[in-house]
Amino acid sequence: MKKLLLLIFFIGFLGNSQTIDYKLYDEFLKKHVSEEGIVDYDKVLKNMGQINLIASNFSKISPNKSWTKSEIKTFWINVYNVNVIKLFAENYPLKSINYIRDPFQMKFISYDGEKISLDHIQNEILKPLGDPRVLFVLYSTAISSPKLKNAAYSADTLENELNLATNSFINDPSKNNITAKNCSISKIFEWNITDFMGSNTMVSFINTYSNTRISDDTKISFMEYNWNLFK
Repeated sequence: MKKLLLLIFFIGFLGNSQTIDYKLYDEFLKKHVSEEGIVDYDKVLKNMGQINLIASNFSKISPNKSWTKSEIKTFWINVYNVNVIKLFAENYPLKSINYIRDPFQMKFISYDGEKISLDHIQNEILKPLGDPRVLFVLYSTAISSPKLKNAAYSADTLENELNLATNSFINDPSKNNITAKNCSISKIFEWNITDFMGSNTMVSFINTYSNTRISDDTKISFMEYNWNLFK
């Protein structure tokens, strides 16, 4: 069993850089998530041992100072998303993740000898890295959620993947309705308003990715977040 775990979840060292093989997680996503980002939770339930193994293996890894920002972001994005799937599956069938008490504040993720929450990963680990694009790859199971990629994120391609995911989310009319005069955007922007201050304002950020440009005179409002399961 030990040899199998090492083969599946090999952690190697190249100089001072730690590289992680996300192959098992990648295979899981390809088998259980459609290209549209829909998770087959009925199928996940039949393979809980696999997702528990993936989450357990992630919990044994501790990012260190030798890791690049891309490696850190990649690791925690993957940890976040796999644990959202795991949590929802453990409580399935549900119409919404909000039927679980405090799903994002619940401390159920093992890390460094303690339990942490999804909010801790987002707000205490990822947010200080100063990359708002991360918000658009974190899956919440909901209709209004960013799309779940049916493949594991990789540090080598993360920069491009973050740009693609952010562009896709912002230009999705079901998530954001953007015109030059009026802009009704995702609640994700409102919840994370402090990420869009200074030189990287909400207007400048949206204009970087939106097919329609807005200005400081554009009236901005926020859409209600639909927490029902995306299916």
